[in-house]
Amino acid sequence: MALRILYIAYFYPPLGGPAVLRNLKTIKYLSRMNCVIDVIAPADIEYLYRDESLTRQQRERQLMRTASADPMALLKKMRASSKDQASDLYMNTPENIKLAMRRLWPIDNKIGWLPFLKKTGRKAIKENDYDLIYISLGPFSAGIGAYQLSKESGLPLVLDIRDYWTLLGDYELQGFAWQRNLSRHWDNKLYHHASLIVTATQGIADDICEVFGVELYDKCHTMYNGWDESDFKDLEDIRPGEGFELAYFGNIYARRTLSKFYAAVQELHDEGSLPPQTKIKLYGNFFKETVMEAQNSGIAEMVEFIPQLSHKDALKAMLGSHVLLLTLNSSGPQGTLSSKVFEYLRCGRPILAMVPAYKEAAALLRQCHQPYICGMESSSSIRNTLRRLIREYDPQRVYPIPVNYERKAQVQSLAKLLKNLKSD
Repeated sequence: MALRILYIAYFYPPLGGPAVLRNLKTIKYLSRMNCVIDVIAPADIEYLYRDESLTRQQRERQLMRTASADPMALLKKMRASSKDQASDLYMNTPENIKLAMRRLWPIDNKIGWLPFLKKTGRKAIKENDYDLIYISLGPFSAGIGAYQLSKESGLPLVLDIRDYWTLLGDYELQGFAWQRNLSRHWDNKLYHHASLIVTATQGIADDICEVFGVELYDKCHTMYNGWDESDFKDLEDIRPGEGFELAYFGNIYARRTLSKFYAAVQELHDEGSLPPQTKIKLYGNFFKETVMEAQNSGIAEMVEFIPQLSHKDALKAMLGSHVLLLTLNSSGPQGTLSSKVFEYLRCGRPILAMVPAYKEAAALLRQCHQPYICGMESSSSIRNTLRRLIREYDPQRVYPIPVNYERKAQVQSLAKLLKNLKSD
């Protein structure tokens, strides 16, 4: 008999980006494993990433779109522009102002979705015979709605934790003590009520259990984002072309920066150590601060910004790059792990990983035979590592692909746990 799941996801196509891909691929493979899934998601919102092509991969039985009163939903209603463009207002507002606006809300600024989520969830539960509720977090305010639906219905609750909440010490989203206390209260309450806690990294699970109770280990399961092998169909022949392209994909936010990387590249350029036609390409929709950082880098002529591509085209660009760039600040928690790293690994290209040397991202890269690891905050470390990468670069080399991180394999392990919840 099929497992019937009510799946709650704020981020869902036609939006794009890592959160959407995790939800989309989880549902895709669960639906192939004898699961019937209904999804609750908000109607169209203003968002950094959009990818209409992802809608063709949706595999839910029913998609229940709701209204929302959160700022991104209201902003979408307020303006009229083409669907595939990020809002100039959103993109060009300084990050410190956006952070101040986020701090005006209890829990998080998506809490305006909560009443609509609960109303739709209650109706769906009344009309369908579900086996469990599955929610993808963040936004973490939505977890309150999932908790209340679970308590009212008696259905088991599964939390899918994509990132840190109150344990994210290097980027404080709550500006006041009462907000932090309220969030910590719900953080603890959700973990102890949940029947299963699915985390995107092992470090997130370890930190949750260390702070909120080691007994939570018994119901924690790590499901990495991985990559979907079907996305690479017909891309086998794509190889880097002429020149030497260092490529970054995705956004740059919080304390992450490329400033020391630019300084390192400039030093290598000045000493004549760069390959001919070296270019730095940044793929995505970037905030004002990132653009200004590149313009003031001293090597602006080497830097090119490419607007966000569809997911398929982004994979083509990854495969066509000589070196893939990854950056994580050292002040982040142990389990911070950019989801793009898995698609980088699948591409088999060398990764210049500007990440903390002794945290989960670096450990994963070493395990996968990617040795070019340096500190994001040190131009000398980046310079020396990049110089070594250039010296050792072999255009014929393809790095081994760790097949255990493929999304299908990751979701198979999850499916077994979900079906055990039903039998319990």
